[in-house]
Order: sequence, then structure tokens, then C-alpha cells
Amino acid sequence: MSNRFDHRVFVIDKDAGPTSFEIVAALRRLSGIRRVGHAGTLDHLARGVLLVCTGTATRAVEHFMNLEKEYRFDVRLGVETTTLDAEGEIVREAEVPSLSLDQLRAAAAGFVGEYHMTPPAYSALKRGGKRMSDLARAGEPAEATPRTVHIYGFEVVSVDLPIVQCVVRCSRGTYVRSLAKDLGDKLGLPASIASLTRSRIGSFRVEDAVSSACLTPERADEVRGLDLGEALSFLPAVVVSARAMRSLLFGASPLRTEVVEIVGTPTIGAVVGPLRILDEEGALLAIGSRGGDHPRDPLRVCDSFRLFVDASAGGTAAGATRLAR
Repeated sequence: MSNRFDHRVFVIDKDAGPTSFEIVAALRRLSGIRRVGHAGTLDHLARGVLLVCTGTATRAVEHFMNLEKEYRFDVRLGVETTTLDAEGEIVREAEVPSLSLDQLRAAAAGFVGEYHMTPPAYSALKRGGKRMSDLARAGEPAEATPRTVHIYGFEVVSVDLPIVQCVVRCSRGTYVRSLAKDLGDKLGLPASIASLTRSRIGSFRVEDAVSSACLTPERADEVRGLDLGEALSFLPAVVVSARAMRSLLFGASPLRTEVVEIVGTPTIGAVVGPLRILDEEGALLAIGSRGGDHPRDPLRVCDSFRLFVDASAGGTAAGATRLAR
């Protein structure tokens, strides 16, 4: 019997309080599916979009993690805490001078582009197999390795000092708590997060998400997931012939001569990012990629691929559809 929760992507509006892992565990209990994972941790005190994948859809998690993120958050100037949010103990305070909206916007604009950021001590990153947050709570804080992320836009929406309301659009790996602290440092003030919402991941918006409060047997009918092929529609695609579909099952990358149609803007035979490989009925067969580090055959659509087709079903489109849905 098919399970309507299997091989799907769920857009969850996580409430403040539970951890991302607890949301995964709740969906696992509700669905009875063991293979469940999320596409990017959200702080337990934060709310907003959390993408949770089940079954075969967990193979595509990396593609969702690479999407642009949007956060709406309040920065409290004049107060820095151990966790850089409202949960931690205060470690530094200062009086907040009068700051204009223009001054704050100019400071925020300086972060747009490549941003060299140090993750907070209280984070899900691991050192020696242990979470940094657990080490910090045990009195053994570890120094995080700085990383380079990308800030696509950083807007100060309004000001009611000491609270500054902000919206940021950023790449994966960005810690908004660190961004808030760095904004404060730029202003010569301690700072921390007062509230945080992830409002969007790619085109997946919080307004369209299912509340995490629905992950109970009593409200299970309200929880609907997306077909994996539909959820990945932001990726360009190639439609290949039945012959190419059969070849995929034996590890052969499709040839350009086997491409029936191109969807989006993949550059066949050049260095491209991930692209969907579809059968002639539009079912997802695989996700392929071509990169500069791989040997490139200009006749081939991609250097490598990950299958989403059911080999036990003889490589049929029906098999691919069944796995995706």
C-alpha cells in the first residue's frame, strides 16, 4: 500500500521552540516513514520555512539547501548575549545613541556581496563529533572557522530604537545571529537577535507553508507534500528519449542526440549546474551535473547523475512517477 507521505517535499512553518530535528521526528512519527531529513537547520527559537524531505526525496536535499534564503528579523542594539539571541545571558550592554534610518541602512548596505562571517559559538556545527552548542553549554566553547557567504540584499525596514527591523537575502551557511552582531560592531554597539523568521527558501514561502502544529494524528489531513518533480521545478531540465532512459539504469549518461526537449536554460555540453533529466511524460528520472573538475565529453548531457527512477520497475516512467510521488 502506498504512503501519501513518502517521496515528498513538505514546506513546514516551524513554530518557535522545537528544533529542526524535533520537526523531522514529528513527521517521522506521523508518517511512519523512517527516511526523513530536513534541508537546512533553523534555530529552535526561530520560526519559518523548514523544508522536510521523505523517502527518495532525501536524495535531493542538497539542491534545496543551495537556494537563496530570506530572513526577517529584529536586532536589539545595546545588548549582546552568549547565544547572540534573546535566550542567552547578557555579556555586554551599552547605551544606544540616536541613530537615523539612513545611518542604519548605510551600515547594512556594507554587508552586501561576499561576507566573511564567523559562526556563533552556539550553533549546530560540530567539533570533534560534538555540536558546538553542546560544548559551549558545557563550558568548553570552541572557536568556529570563519566562512565566506554571500549577502544578496540587506535592508533595514524600520527603526524603533533599540529595535531595528531587518530583511536579509543570503546564501546557505549564513548565520543571521552573527550578522546581527557584526552590524552592531559596525555601529560600535553590542547587538543580538530579538526575533527571527525564515520567510522564504527559494520560491517556498512561509505564507504557503503548513504549520508544524499540524504534525499530529488529529491534524494529519492538513499536511500535504509536494511531488519531488514539482518541488525541483526551479532546476532546468532535459527531456530524453526512451532509449536514454534505459541507458541511465546501466550508468550511461544521456547523449545530446537523445535529448528530445530542453526546459529552461541548461547549456548542453558546457559546464552547467544541476539539471533534471525527465522522460517524455515529464517524470523525473535523475538529476545530472557537469562541472569543471570532471572530464567533459561534449556529446554527453552531464558527467554524473543521481537516479530517481525505480530500476526494479524496469526503468519505466511509471516506476519513476511512483518513486517521485
